[in-house]
Amino acid sequence: MNNERRRKELADFLRTRRLRLTPQELGLQVDTSRRRTPGLRREEVASLSGISLPWYTALEQGRDIQVSDQVLESLVRTLRLSKDERNHLRVLANHSIMPKGTENETLSPSLQQILDRLGTYPAYIIDKHWNLLAWNKITSSLCGDFNRMAEIERNILWRVFTMDHEKKRIVNWENVASSMLAHFRSRYAMYMNDSWYQELVCRLWDRSEEFRLMWGRHDVSGSLEGDKVIRHPKAGVLTFRYNTFPLSENSDFLMRVYTPVEPVGTDRQLQELLYKSC
Repeated sequence: MNNERRRKELADFLRTRRLRLTPQELGLQVDTSRRRTPGLRREEVASLSGISLPWYTALEQGRDIQVSDQVLESLVRTLRLSKDERNHLRVLANHSIMPKGTENETLSPSLQQILDRLGTYPAYIIDKHWNLLAWNKITSSLCGDFNRMAEIERNILWRVFTMDHEKKRIVNWENVASSMLAHFRSRYAMYMNDSWYQELVCRLWDRSEEFRLMWGRHDVSGSLEGDKVIRHPKAGVLTFRYNTFPLSENSDFLMRVYTPVEPVGTDRQLQELLYKSC
């Protein structure tokens, strides 16, 4: 992992978590009229965590210092971090085991068979870069022919933030985009030594104002499920619940499956869509 980049991410994460809290939430009696910025001050975080102000300041400035488990847990309590945020903090502090993916992985033909057998349930497989590797026919019917798309257009994050037709068809776009980016941010921390991640972030930063705003929040999540509402020109409005499954313990591949929230009506709409695309 690039240590300088990791320390910068750690500093940004601590700062954003500090600024989202108010002194009142932590029981501090302060004169808010004399405070220039919202959130906690560095000295308040340091005091509540039982560490020195210079040490915490150095940590939030991205300087090269070692962080003990005890200090990390103190910061977790002070900043009221969730389970996912705690895991993210430990990864950034380099106190977590990095994932060990298999180099040059290839998809087994049986996985395509599984996708095809899902019928009217849209499903696809992505790699650790969130690029589409395989999909079933109903996914193509809903999203277009991925075989004819440029490589970057098969990246899930790129599609959601930069492709206008993709953004317009997702009714609950902001919820989908924010939850997706929060999960991506967690993976970004683990694969920070992979230059591809940094390049994608730079390209998205240049292309999308929504991405810049959401990236600045430094939200993280380990959740692999959620809701997605799609407006299709032929099938109408379709509401799905999606779940994402790692394909194996040592694999970087993920399979995402969309199941209809209202199975009877949605299945009929999707069956008609599949029939028309034959």
